[in-house]
This record gives sequence, C-alpha cells and structure tokens, in this order.
Amino acid sequence: MTAPAVDRAGAQSGRWHIPITVEQRAASRFLQQLGVNIVALILAFGLGAILLLMAGDNPFDVYREMFDRAFGSSRAFRETLRSTTPLILTGLAVTVCFRMGLWSIGAEGQLIAGSVAGAAAALVLGPSLPAPLAVAAVVIAAALGGAAWATLASVPRALFGTDEVVTTLMLNFVALGIMNYLIYGSVSYWRDRTNLGFPAGKVIPESAQLDPYFGVFDAGLIISLALALIVALALRRTVWGYQLRVAGDSRAAASYAGISATRQIISVFAVSGALAGIAGGTFVMSITFALEPRAIAVNLGFVGIVVAAVALLKPLLVVPIAFLMGALLSIAPSLSIFGVSPAVVIVIQGIILLCVAGAQFFIRYRVRITRVEVGSR
Repeated sequence: MTAPAVDRAGAQSGRWHIPITVEQRAASRFLQQLGVNIVALILAFGLGAILLLMAGDNPFDVYREMFDRAFGSSRAFRETLRSTTPLILTGLAVTVCFRMGLWSIGAEGQLIAGSVAGAAAALVLGPSLPAPLAVAAVVIAAALGGAAWATLASVPRALFGTDEVVTTLMLNFVALGIMNYLIYGSVSYWRDRTNLGFPAGKVIPESAQLDPYFGVFDAGLIISLALALIVALALRRTVWGYQLRVAGDSRAAASYAGISATRQIISVFAVSGALAGIAGGTFVMSITFALEPRAIAVNLGFVGIVVAAVALLKPLLVVPIAFLMGALLSIAPSLSIFGVSPAVVIVIQGIILLCVAGAQFFIRYRVRITRVEVGSR
C-alpha cells in the first residue's frame, strides 16, 4: 500500500518533494506486539507526566498519590477490584465484536440496558428468592437485556448492511435517555417513590447484593474472570469461535466455506451485548445497589474499547488491562482533594489509546521517506 505525497507545482518547477511510502510488514509475533504495547503504556504515562508539569503539578507526587489511592489499603484495593469487574466484561464485549471486524461501540448502551433489566429482576424476584438464585436471576436478566439491545443494531447490519458504528453510537444515547426517564422523568417501578428529595433509584433487596468475600472481592469479579476464560475457550476451541475468526479474517473465505454472515453477525452482537449487559447487572449488584444513572453512565463501555485495544483483542489479556484501567477509574473522584482535576484520568486514558494505536500501526506498517528530484527526469 503506497501513499505518495504529490506536489504538482514542485514537479513542474523541478523542486524537491517528499514521497511517503507505507509498506505492510510481515506478520509480527504476539510477544512482539505485547512488548510494543507495554512500551506504549510507559510512553503514555510519560506524556501524562509532561502534561502534569505543564499544569503546574509534580507528576511524581501525583502518580504516588494515585498508586496509594488505588492499592494503598484494603479498602482502596477493594474499590479498584470493583471498578475492574465491569471493565473486564465491557472489554470482552468489545473484543468479541472487533475480532470479527464489527466495529461496535455500543457497549455503553448495552451496559445500561443490562442495568435496567438486572435492576428490574432484582426488585421483582429478589425478595422471594435466596441469594444465589437472586444473583443468578439478575445476571440472566442483565445478559438478556444487553443482548436484546445489541440486536437493535445487529439485525439492520446483517440484513441491510447499515453502519454499525453509527447505529451503536446512537443507541447509546437512546439507552441513556430511557434510564434517565425511568428515574428522573417518571414514577416508574425503578424509582424510589418514598424519596421526597432528589430522584433516586429503588434499592435492590439484600439477597441480590454482592457482598465482598474476605473483605476484598465480590462474586462479580469471579463472574467476570469465569467469563473471560469461557470467551477465550469459545474463540479458540468451538465451531462458533472458528467461524468468527474466519469471518473476521476474510468475509470472502467465510462465504466460500458456507458460513452464514447474517447468522454470525447476529450471534456475535448478541454475545457481545450479553457480556456488556452482565457488566451493568454486576455494577448494580455490587456498587450502586440501585438503578442510579449518575453512577452507571460513567463511560465504562467506552473505556472497554481502550481495554480491548491494549489487550490486543485477547480475552485473557483483557483481565490485567482492565485492572489497570479500573485502578485509574477508582482514584479519579479523590484526586480533587489534592488539587488535581479528575479529568487527568480521562486524559491519561486517551493518551494510552493513542499511543497503543500508534504503536500497532508502526509494528504492522513500515513508513519510508525518500527524496526524489522530479525535474531531473
């Protein structure tokens, strides 16, 4: 693939121009890509340090405080793990779609749909069920809610070829609007009608709440780790995973092999939506304990895109990357106490994504710049 820089005026006058050639490299090994991403992460934090200096903050003090706030105590570590759980699931949701070449950015809306469905199941079934069954009911309802919301984008994509980027992005705002309406604009079943102050969600029963084990982690983390292993095995060891990989590598090859693109697109979106929906369900069960729009709509789906990209779309690598991003999210609210804007976390996340994207480009492509005097010919 070449992209020459054309200078017509220079070609007529004999001036120098600089053609740029982009050549695809040979396929790199996984360890090479992983090493490049690690370097990109280090570079991202280095660039973040420069921005902190420009803002008048001491980056060493800020990073040390960030580390203490994320890992300095058992409570801090527990909050980091709680933030990690939904990021593992949204990272897996993005990974499944991206592995097939479906650029879904709808994990945020699917997470919200899962939160709404999971909270409904907890409020309706929770009081009459023992804790294990109540938790299972919430997880199933959240998965179905997320999968159903994803279907709103997958069916038009599979049948009519609509752009999944546009549809999933728009559905994010629709889901957010519905959740806000249920709590702030109506007297719905999800809203706490006894609260005469600012509108809030109805607290779910204790049987549907995930209490931390050993004071550190809750069942939500166990669920997310189990699903990471299941997704990894499904992608590598099942017929469905094989068909997904073939369709992701070459649609023509998939068609030649008799793989139904329509069925594959719908199933991949459904699995992705279910994973994101479970993220919403576990968020309600372990963090908010109610349908709380201000706490749920914190861009966990979009951060999942960063997690999946840094993890090279590898389900098991999603776990440590989600842990890193979860640490960043857990410390954001407390940074303002020390005079540092919580927006620093968002900036660092953005820098990480840019550095990883740039690193992956240069490991896959070689850019050559050669000077040629056009007028000499």
